[in-house]
Amino acid sequence: MNQPHLPEVLDLSSELFHTDQYATYRDILEQRPVTKVRFYDGSSVWLVNRYDDVRAALSDDRLSNDPTKQSDVDLSAATGIPADLVEYFQRNMFRSDEPDHGRLRKLVSREFTMRRINALRPRIREIADDLVEKFAATGGGDLVAALARPLPLTVMCELLGVPEEDRTDFQTWSQHVVESNPEFAERNAVSYRSLFECIRSLIRRRRDEPGDDLLSALVELRDSGDRLSEDELISTAFLLLVAGIETTVNVLGTGSFLLLDHPDQLARLRADEGLLGSTVEEILRYMAPIEMTSRHTLEPVEIGGQSIDAQSTVLINMAAANRDPARFPDPQSFRVDRNDGSHLTFGHGIHYCLGAALARAEAEVFFDVLLKRFPSLELAVDSGELTWRHVFMRGPLELPVHWR
Repeated sequence: MNQPHLPEVLDLSSELFHTDQYATYRDILEQRPVTKVRFYDGSSVWLVNRYDDVRAALSDDRLSNDPTKQSDVDLSAATGIPADLVEYFQRNMFRSDEPDHGRLRKLVSREFTMRRINALRPRIREIADDLVEKFAATGGGDLVAALARPLPLTVMCELLGVPEEDRTDFQTWSQHVVESNPEFAERNAVSYRSLFECIRSLIRRRRDEPGDDLLSALVELRDSGDRLSEDELISTAFLLLVAGIETTVNVLGTGSFLLLDHPDQLARLRADEGLLGSTVEEILRYMAPIEMTSRHTLEPVEIGGQSIDAQSTVLINMAAANRDPARFPDPQSFRVDRNDGSHLTFGHGIHYCLGAALARAEAEVFFDVLLKRFPSLELAVDSGELTWRHVFMRGPLELPVHWR
């Protein structure tokens, strides 16, 4: 059978990546596993897709995560962050290399140990139970708005000490700033600025009235020594609040869709609660909540047999790697009993996601509560009618459901 022809330069804003990007990823893996693509701002960047290449690239210290080391990157144009605020959003562990990365990560890692996450599980279940009961009273509606978004929002806001009166606005802003669609650039810039002012206000409040929360602890670290600059404090708070919410929203929304769209797999999970852990791992593998991450070459490198010049932008495609047939048998099938946690959804190496354990805990509790409370849960629309987030973030914007 003839393989579909891929354009010489793939465009991330094209229908190839928005109608069914997994079909595109399959073709790329077969034909051009390391290939040039056109970024949203029109620049040409490299896309790395195979599992082994992605895993190696994620831990290669020649590929920097610090945009200040990339001479030709325009972070404002690439992300939509207002130019005068860019510096405040690139001084965190995600956007830094060693030694700054290790220093910043160590300051917050104590809040994300398995012991602390396990201690949070009862509270996560309380929040999930309350949300599900309120949703049950409606008879049906948008599962993302009613459950998948407010659960991680509430958990992360409680962890960082965000007051309840700020959470509604914060929810809107955090949703906007991860939207990569240039069509909404002006709106998203306003949300970036609003979120920045909100974080600064929270920091001022925690200085005046410290509490038993992570943000208060970070403020104390900033004010008691030189381990954290003011820019790093703002940037770290931004990273934790947004990344800790939006990625998990995608996991919960996508996972709900996948289970409802695969009734045979849903039936297997309902028949065997012991499959809950492997189900969450399969959701993470099958549709990664963040599909790609970027790096910048500090010197010429070779990836997958392709020579890449210094000062090049490289997009590392975890979503494609998670469906590489060289690593995962029958990778296009969604199977709740796969029991293989070697996917690269949370990254690899020093930048492995700090919140991975929290995201897993939230997902396990969420699906356990959801499926027990709604034994006849169904999609209220055809799966083809759903609207999904664009490349980089992957998740349904809405998920209409009902039950008998």
